[in-house]
Amino acid sequence: MSKKPRQHQQPSAEAPGATTQPAPPSPVWPSAASFASLAALGALSALWALFLWAELLVARAGGTAFCAFGGQTACVAAWNSAFASAVHARSGLPIAGWGLAWGLVASALPLLALLRAAEGRPMAALVSAVRVTAAAGVATVAVMLAVVVTERAFCTSCAVSYLIVAGYAGIALLGWSGVGLPEAPRGLAFAALAAVAAFLVLLYPGLRTPRSGGEAGREAVASAVRRGPGAGGTGDPARDAQLRELVAGLQPELQQTLSDSLYIYRTSTPVSLPAPRALDGPAEAPVRITEFTDVRCEHCAELHKTLDTLRESLPVGSFSVESRQFPLDGECNSLIEDSRDPVRCLVASARICLEGRPGAAAFTKATFERQATLTREQVFELAAPHVARRELEACVASEAIRRKLGDDVAWASRFDADGTPIVVVNGRKGTSFGPFLYAMVLTGGADSNPAFEALPSPNPRAHLH
Repeated sequence: MSKKPRQHQQPSAEAPGATTQPAPPSPVWPSAASFASLAALGALSALWALFLWAELLVARAGGTAFCAFGGQTACVAAWNSAFASAVHARSGLPIAGWGLAWGLVASALPLLALLRAAEGRPMAALVSAVRVTAAAGVATVAVMLAVVVTERAFCTSCAVSYLIVAGYAGIALLGWSGVGLPEAPRGLAFAALAAVAAFLVLLYPGLRTPRSGGEAGREAVASAVRRGPGAGGTGDPARDAQLRELVAGLQPELQQTLSDSLYIYRTSTPVSLPAPRALDGPAEAPVRITEFTDVRCEHCAELHKTLDTLRESLPVGSFSVESRQFPLDGECNSLIEDSRDPVRCLVASARICLEGRPGAAAFTKATFERQATLTREQVFELAAPHVARRELEACVASEAIRRKLGDDVAWASRFDADGTPIVVVNGRKGTSFGPFLYAMVLTGGADSNPAFEALPSPNPRAHLH
C-alpha cells in the first residue's frame, strides 16, 4: 500500500515567529469644518477684492473712493504705482481683479471638496489643490509687501486682503501640515484650471477698467494724433477736427474726466502770471502751463511723462512749460504741518538751483524715476553731472533759494493747494489729465468748442489734480 505524499502547508499569519508588514494607515483627511472655514474665507476675500475694484472704478472716473481705511490718497497711490500699472497693462486685470480671481478659486475648491466628500467620492487631489492655492496666495502677499517697501505705496484697505490670505494659509498649510500633497499632479492641474477659468471670466471687465489717468490720457492723446489731421499749420478747421477725434476716441470714464477738468478750469479764478524764472518753450506761446510738483508725488511723475507726450504730439512753439516747486514737507512749505522727508525740500531747492542750466531737465527726470527710493546722497549723485557738489550744497542752503521756494508756495496757495500736482493753464487752475492739456493747447486756452458739447455733464465734486 503506497503512502500519500506529504503536503507542505504554508504557515498561517498567526503562526509563532511569523513576521508581517503593517498595513499603511488610512489618511486622516481635514474635517468638514475646516473646508467650510476655507470656503468662507475665500468668499470673504473675493467680496473684499470686488469692493476694492469698485472703488478703483470710482477713483478712475474722477470720484472720491471710500477705501474704508487709510483714506483716498493711500488707495490711489497704491493703485497708480508702477507695479500696479504694469500688472494691469500686461495681464489685463488690475491688482484687485487678481485678488478677486484668487478669492473665487480659494472659495470654489473647498466647496467642491465638501461636495465630493458628501457623495463618498475621493477628494485627495482637491486637498492638494487647496494647499497649492494657499501657497500661491502667500507668495503673492510676499511680492506685494516687497512692492510696498520699494515703491512706498501702502494701501491699508489692501492689507485686509493680506490678513484674509494669512488666515486661509494658517488652516490649509499649517493646520493641514500632516496631509502633504496627495495626488499632487492632479491637484496642481485642478488649481491651475480653476485659476485660468477665473482669469477668463474676469478678463473682459479687467480690460474695460480704465488705467491710471496719466497713462490713459497719454494713450488717448497719442491715438488722437494717429487718427486725426495735424494740429498745426492747417488752420482752425483742422484743430476742430482733431478735438472731435480726441473726444470721440475717449472711453466714457475718460470723457467724464475731461468734462470735470474743463469744469475746474472754467470755474477757477484767473490769476495774473508773474514773470517766469525759467521757461521751456517760447515766452510768446499762446498757452503757458505752470506746474507745481513734489518729487515723491506719483501723479507729478505722470505729469512729466504727459508733458513729454504733448511735446512729441504738438508743433514746437504751441505751448510753454514753467516748472515751480511745492514740496509736501513742513520743513520748507508753510502750508504743510508734518516734516518727515527732507529729500522733498532738497530736491525742490536743487531744481531751483539748476533752473536755466542745460542739465535741469535730465536732473528732474532722474529724480522722478527714482522717486520712491531716493535718498539725500542720491540727489547729489544725480546732480553731479550738472553741478559740483560743493556749489549745489551752498546753493540749496542759500537765502535766495529759500526765498524763491517760498514764492512758489505762496503762488501755489492761490489755487487751492490741497495736493500735487497743481497745474495752471494761462493763470487758471486746470488738471494734469493729458486730453485736457492737449485740448487747451489746440484751443489756445479756450474752454468752449463744439467738440466739448459731446461730453457728459461735469461732476462739480470731482477731485482732480
